[in-house]
Amino acid sequence: MTGKFTEMGKIREIIAQNPKGMSITEIADTLHIHRNTAARHLDILMLRGDVDSKQTGPAKNYYPARRMPVGALLAFFDEPAVILSRRMEVTQANRLALELFGCGMDALYAIHLGELPHSLFRDDRVLEGVRQAVHGNPGDLRMQARVRGEKRVLHLRFVPVVLENGKEGCAVTFADETEYREAKEHAGDWHERYAALARDQTESIVHLKPDITITFANPAFCRRTGRSGDELRGLRFLPMVSAEGRERVKDILSSLSPEQPSRTVEVRTVRPDGTLAWEEWTFRALFGEAARVTGFHATGRDITQLRNCTEQLRQYHQNLEALIAERIREMQTANRSLLEVIAEKEALEREILFTQFAFDHASDSILLFDAAGRVYKANRTAEELLGFRPDEIGAITVFDVNPSISQEEWERMWTAAVPGRKERSLSVHRRKDGTIIDVEVSRTFVQYDDRMYFCSIAREVGKNTS
Repeated sequence: MTGKFTEMGKIREIIAQNPKGMSITEIADTLHIHRNTAARHLDILMLRGDVDSKQTGPAKNYYPARRMPVGALLAFFDEPAVILSRRMEVTQANRLALELFGCGMDALYAIHLGELPHSLFRDDRVLEGVRQAVHGNPGDLRMQARVRGEKRVLHLRFVPVVLENGKEGCAVTFADETEYREAKEHAGDWHERYAALARDQTESIVHLKPDITITFANPAFCRRTGRSGDELRGLRFLPMVSAEGRERVKDILSSLSPEQPSRTVEVRTVRPDGTLAWEEWTFRALFGEAARVTGFHATGRDITQLRNCTEQLRQYHQNLEALIAERIREMQTANRSLLEVIAEKEALEREILFTQFAFDHASDSILLFDAAGRVYKANRTAEELLGFRPDEIGAITVFDVNPSISQEEWERMWTAAVPGRKERSLSVHRRKDGTIIDVEVSRTFVQYDDRMYFCSIAREVGKNTS
């Protein structure tokens, strides 16, 4: 028995050394064994998926192969699987595959791949993947397909296999990634919301890896360091803290646990101009499996003025009471001014948000175009009128919207542009689906700083907008 396995091992080795193929005679002569013995060993190796054969004229050549025995695949794969012969006919299908496609084995057995009652099997990419796998070349494919009336995202794997009769075949496995894709999209949505929130924060927000390198920094931190987010990404956070504060930050980070996930510390930091400032930072550890730290979320604010005020108060306390009272009044005045500034900022932010809301929800379509004719800004009414999604409308031009405007007419309009002069006219707009609609248009050129835009306010003629 040991000699038998030794001979098969040697056959596998010499075939691997001759990828162009060897005949039974060449193998038998090389190993000095009987031709029939070599043939029996080769049959076993083919059943195991270690060797492939190909008829070349009157002789059959054997090549190295990596095929999985079909029995092993069906036993260990927990995904829907369909087994096909060299002729691309179904020979087997596991229970999960029958459940996936909602049919019995009698609807699949001995049916050619291209004649199966499911459109995905007639896809040229699937047919080519099966052909390649039958010839020993594995592959995979991600595609969208309707399965039992539902649109699904499937990951197909084409696995070269050895059938139970020793012939070459292919196994097609199906992994349903629909829920994964949907979850990934939802995660992307939440990431965008978080990024938008972080952009508006006046406090510094930083994400750190376990090794304390920066992976994300919001605009406030970028302004504080005088660097862009791309420049900060990958840099270590600690060099931005003064030397005496680095050990404190390290100690705090190493002490965080699921029971105490966050701590706050005041440290001196180095400004871009080299001066020192006082900042208050709160570090929160993020934990994965087995309470392993996967990163840190850090928020910081400049408390230099507060610390300076505290120091001044300490010094003033040592002086005359009158001086202390005067300084207190100055601080109160400064605080009132700060509150007024904050109130003004909040009012301005509310005004900006209201203006954006009013712009988006205006009853008329509003489009702003730059000098090249590209859409600079559009409200939701314009998107609905023209039938474009928010991510699509920015890619269209004035010539897509109004087919009556030529390049020459557009250039003439800009040459004669007078900011603030309004024109009303009847015109046409073209929707995404090609429909031409009549519209009443109010046109004007608006200038902001050193840039000018063409503003088109339109409503569909005859449509009740009440």
